[in-house]
Amino acid sequence: MYNDFFGFKNTPFTIAPDPRFLFMSERHRDALAHLLYGIGSGGGFVMLTGEVGTGKTTVCRCLLEQLSSNVRLAYILNPKLNAIELMATMCDELGIQYQPGEQSLKAFTDLLRDYLLSNHEQGLNTVLMIDEAQNLSVEVMEQIRLLTNLETNEKKLLQIILIGQPELQELLAKKELRQLAQRVTARYHLKPLDLNETASYIEHRLRVAGLQRSLFKSAAIKEIHRASGGVPRLINVISDRALLGTSVEKKSMVSVPIVKRAIKEVLGEEEQESGKGTRHGFLWGIAACLLLIIVAAYWFVPQYYPQWAQLSDQQQSEIGVAKQPTQTTNEEELANETSAVNDKADKVSSIKSNGDIAQELWGEQSWDRTGITSARNLFALWGVTYYPYQSSRPCDFAAGYNLSCDSGMADWAYIKQLNRPLNLKFGTETSGVFWGTLKAIEGEYFVLQFGDNEVRMKQVQLNPLWLGEYQLFWKMPDGFVEQTSMGDSGPVVRWLTDAIFSIDNINIMPADRFNKEVEAWLLKFQQNHGLVADGILGKHSVIMINNQVVDNIPKLIPSNSGNSQPGGR
Repeated sequence: MYNDFFGFKNTPFTIAPDPRFLFMSERHRDALAHLLYGIGSGGGFVMLTGEVGTGKTTVCRCLLEQLSSNVRLAYILNPKLNAIELMATMCDELGIQYQPGEQSLKAFTDLLRDYLLSNHEQGLNTVLMIDEAQNLSVEVMEQIRLLTNLETNEKKLLQIILIGQPELQELLAKKELRQLAQRVTARYHLKPLDLNETASYIEHRLRVAGLQRSLFKSAAIKEIHRASGGVPRLINVISDRALLGTSVEKKSMVSVPIVKRAIKEVLGEEEQESGKGTRHGFLWGIAACLLLIIVAAYWFVPQYYPQWAQLSDQQQSEIGVAKQPTQTTNEEELANETSAVNDKADKVSSIKSNGDIAQELWGEQSWDRTGITSARNLFALWGVTYYPYQSSRPCDFAAGYNLSCDSGMADWAYIKQLNRPLNLKFGTETSGVFWGTLKAIEGEYFVLQFGDNEVRMKQVQLNPLWLGEYQLFWKMPDGFVEQTSMGDSGPVVRWLTDAIFSIDNINIMPADRFNKEVEAWLLKFQQNHGLVADGILGKHSVIMINNQVVDNIPKLIPSNSGNSQPGGR
């Protein structure tokens, strides 16, 4: 092939999962942190989703390498099984003996229970990991949920990791699987690489393959990113074909024309000629939109105007809409009244559908489908007035106030760790998708704002509504460079050493050099706060350091609440 021409020691863009070429982007490290946290949390389900080729297998391999010696793992690669076959496969993976031809679920459950109890007594943890979990049937999913009922007073005996494509999220959204969905303790959706990460990914693989110079022109990398969408597997295939074309032409650099030919060969004619049918598709799109509008008006408009005005104040309070408490001279009576209202809220929410609850949260005001209204509310907590007409993209607007954006998939535990007010994406079958702002956590109650309505709800009430997606703002240090690590220098390193002195009174010199002492401190901090302990300064490390050194930033949990360090474990 082209290895001799360029001087490669190994083929750089093979699609085989070679650990030597492992590239962990910030989002891959975040995904790994969520999985590690989920395993260490002592029970329930952990879920990792992502499009085909985004690196789920890479993250899983890293996870397997970091599992401690006291973990017993059952790894299922083929999930197209019925309940009996699933139990038999688990027993095979864990080395549990059973009668040939066994067809009794009870027999398998008893064998598994005895095995799990034995492991627990020996201080061993048992983990079930299922790849391609979007292919599981509802029946098998329910059987898996029942396995998590095997528990002691302190912990679940079986930890379950589900890995799959985005369809897995849709599967868990089914009504018959709502009990399982509520047991997911950590979830993460792995997104494709951005342009900068794509460039770093390509350069990383070239260096590992033995080449210490740039080989792809920047415009060629942009073209690869555009065509691949940032999916590592497609980046590999396109880059491999581009290198082959470059060697055939005996060029020293990969150019845009060569990349375009590679894309055409790899992805087919459709990718190159997709623009020919644009006008035809546009007309069909208009027709489809008009049809959807008519259907929506017929079916959904009646649902979006409930008889809110006809409800009494007491009924409104029962769904959790925040109101000023009635004046009373007896604090104990006030506490009793508040407790009674909360009990009613729980009872009312338990008998209402998710769509009804969502409808009542919004009342008659307009739904925030795009997140713009919630962005305005979130900016207000930072003391910033957001003007959408100046920038329709809140993240671009935030940059003018030295703020940066963070978004992704998370669980409640990780949200509390980050300790920032943030916008959450909610949705139901009847109400559609909408955004709201989580402003504070006060004990067991979450304080949220939906448009102009402020509400207080318990976590269990939000679980069926929240889709797991979040957006937040964070304060970026001067000169911040993503993935600052050993050997780096500059103002961001000085910021870090100043933070180290503020937190632990450790004076590191020189203050602007990322040395071994800085790395050792950061590793320990990351371990203590549930982050991937790699000694690299990323955005989530900055966020959690800021929790301790910056006073004038909004937080979910106030410092005087007794829980100001949500990441400490």
